[in-house]
Amino acid sequence: MREPAQPPTKPERAQRIAPWHDRAWLLIGFLWFAYLLNHADRQVVYTLFPALQRELGYSDAVVGLTGALFLWVYGLCSPVSGILGDRISKRVLVTASIAIWSTFTILSGLSPTGAFLLWCRALLGVSESMFMPAAYALMANAHRPETRSRAISIFGTSQLVGVAVGGSVSGYIAEHFRWRASFLVLGLIGILFAGPLWMFLRRMPEHFEGCVPAAKLPKVASFLALFKIPSLCVVTAFVSIGTFGLFLVYTWLPTFLYDKFGLGLARAGVEASIYPQIGAALGLLVGGMTADRCYRRAKEGRFWVVSAGFLLSAPCIFGLGTSPTLALTRLCALGFGFFAAFISGNQAACAFDVVPASVRASTTGVLNFVGATVSGFAPFLGGLSRRTIGMNRLMSFTAVLFLVAGLTVIYSTRRYFSSDHHLSGE
Repeated sequence: MREPAQPPTKPERAQRIAPWHDRAWLLIGFLWFAYLLNHADRQVVYTLFPALQRELGYSDAVVGLTGALFLWVYGLCSPVSGILGDRISKRVLVTASIAIWSTFTILSGLSPTGAFLLWCRALLGVSESMFMPAAYALMANAHRPETRSRAISIFGTSQLVGVAVGGSVSGYIAEHFRWRASFLVLGLIGILFAGPLWMFLRRMPEHFEGCVPAAKLPKVASFLALFKIPSLCVVTAFVSIGTFGLFLVYTWLPTFLYDKFGLGLARAGVEASIYPQIGAALGLLVGGMTADRCYRRAKEGRFWVVSAGFLLSAPCIFGLGTSPTLALTRLCALGFGFFAAFISGNQAACAFDVVPASVRASTTGVLNFVGATVSGFAPFLGGLSRRTIGMNRLMSFTAVLFLVAGLTVIYSTRRYFSSDHHLSGE
């Protein structure tokens, strides 16, 4: 008589799972560098505005359109990209996205006219929108909820580095060579990186060992059914408020410091970049680890971390607008970057706690659409406020929005989370 199979011992299980665990973190490394290039390629044009005006004859209005066009196209395409990410291979989408957006970056450097460059920026928005939904879904599939916030937060730090690289490297290259070379160098790096990225991803399963396959989870009947999940609607709302506050600070803080303290343009730019970004980098790491620990104690733990981020960053953004000294303003900028990262670093992980795994890419597309669309209003309202009510009052109003958002997250979590969490199947 055949003896029943014995369950694997603990060392055997560890030996079998360890390679997948290592590969899950290696995935974060590959996607981290890809996302760095993603932000560097979209950021490079902002440093080159004077050169574009000089060589391509751009007016101030067209320069502004060059920056806004990418954001609007990116936001509008994100829901469609999310739906595609749930229906075709995420590995193919991620690799194709970086190869295509790098091609459009190179073509931007070869632009014969200003209109051609605008088309390249629009198509860059289309191609980059394919990356995030598929990448977030891959990370969520590879990492169990106990490490998911930490993984996504580490991945998020690449955005900060990408912005710095895109701005500084492009400026250096343009100053010592030509502005077109900035696009060519970054685009070529992306195309070369697409090869090793695909070689890694093709050996990686869509779902890692220990993760529940999407086919075994309940499926949402349609894309629109996502909006019938109350907790996801709350996530969508706090993403819009959090993104508005971030873009308001990142866009207008340099000019605000220039006006209020009489700083030079160069120093105002450095002051406005260093302190929020340092705070954000630390906040992403601390917020990610804290959220994972809170999740182990209570499944709604990530939502509590987000609510704390809103309640603690509200006085910081209020202080940015009202602080009488530059030293206190620096402290508020550091604090705002730190606590706001609790929100941005956990927004996707919070959404994945209340939606089926089969629609994670679609969910990311929704969040990207909301974030990109609403963020476009922050620079616009900041410009209107500068000569009217003042930036300090707009920041105070935003602080009130953050307080309301924090309290709303607390209320809705207590009311809806328990009934929505089962949808995740985790």
